[in-house]
Formats: sequence, structure tokens, C-alpha cells
Amino acid sequence: MPKHSVSIPGHTLEIDASIWNASERIRCDGQTVSEQRSFFYITPHSFSLQEGDERATYEVNILTSWLGLDYGYIVRRNGIILAHRP
Repeated sequence: MPKHSVSIPGHTLEIDASIWNASERIRCDGQTVSEQRSFFYITPHSFSLQEGDERATYEVNILTSWLGLDYGYIVRRNGIILAHRP
């Protein structure tokens, strides 16, 4: 299962996706915050975190290639893109 580690302000995300069984998992600071199976080109994962006095909503879109041999991602916090690949 390929894994990408993404550092965003105040947190570390780990993005796992399997090309063999279509499982996808998002971890934030070591805790699983979203997990699902998907055979689609793009899969949205969303979760909320309490950051001080503010509740932040994160969305991670996992993008798979046509043959499923590689994947990318887009990470948003309250709708603003923080990280992406490619």
C-alpha cells in the first residue's frame, strides 16, 4: 500500500491507498480519521478537527490513475488547498 505523509500547519496527514483492494485511509497525527473503499477516479474524505477555539473542516480527495497504478491527492482546510500531488 503506497503511503504519503503530508505536513500541514499543526498536523501530519498520512494518506494510504491500495491498488489491489481499493481501500483508502487517512490518518491525522496517527489517528484514523477517514477510511473507505472506492473504485472511482476521485474519492472525497472529510473530517473536522478542533484547533484552539476554531473547528476546522478538512477534505482530502484521493485521485487514482486510469490503471490504478499510482495516485495523487488534494488536501483542503476550510476550502483552501494546503497540499496536492501532482
